[in-house]
Formats: sequence, structure tokens, C-alpha cells
Amino acid sequence: MARVLVIDDDNLFVKLMVHALTERGHAVAFAYDGLAGLREFAAAKFDAVVCDLVMPEQEGVETIRLLRRQTTEVGIVAISSGLRSSTSAVDVLQFASKFGADVTLKKPFKLSQLVAAVDEAMSLRNLSGAAGGSNSGAT
Repeated sequence: MARVLVIDDDNLFVKLMVHALTERGHAVAFAYDGLAGLREFAAAKFDAVVCDLVMPEQEGVETIRLLRRQTTEVGIVAISSGLRSSTSAVDVLQFASKFGADVTLKKPFKLSQLVAAVDEAMSLRNLSGAAGGSNSGAT
């Protein structure tokens, strides 16, 4: 069982992701924006983070950059349908990869793809899914 943090501003989408990840056996926490996500991340150990890129208060790329600055031992999945401007989702997701996302998913996606992406992100970071990652390590 892994500890997963979901950060997304869409309440319904958060519920769907939490349900899918919980069904897979993961313990899931969530936050509705990047700042709240960073607070949640600081309060508990997580093996993986799923982070939307377009959110109020703090965008996802900045959130991912700050998470990665805190630790290299957490798998990060970036998700997005694109920015509110003309930038495509693919461009935004590639940008997120440069700042620390291990895996990217373009919305809309199947919940089974999300579960696979979380598993892949943890695998890339050599995490067993037992909340073994440290949130205090510096990069």
C-alpha cells in the first residue's frame, strides 16, 4: 500500500481519482490547490503525488518544482488538459517533466491509466509503496 497525495482543483475529479487509487489499495490524501498540497505534503510522508498543472493559488509546475526541491524520493505524476491560454496540454506536460514530474497524463484519461501512472512513478523512484519516501531530503 502506498500513500498518495492528489492535488487538483476539480472537486469531482479529485473524488474519482481518490476512489480509483483507494480501490487499488492506496491510502490517499488530497488538496485543492498547490499551496494546500504543499502543506499536506509537509504534514505526512507520501510515496507519490498526482498534481494538476492548472490550479488557483499556485500552479502545478511550481508545486512540482517545490516538491522536487524537498525530496527526490517521491514519484510525481503531472496531469493536465492544458492552460487557460493557447498553450497545449502536451507543451505544459513536457514543461512539468523538466521540473520534476516522473510521469505525465493528458486529461481526459482513464482511471486505470492514472493507477498505472502512479505505479510507474513510484517504480521510477524505486519506491515499494510502503510510505518509505522521505519528505525532508534535499536535492
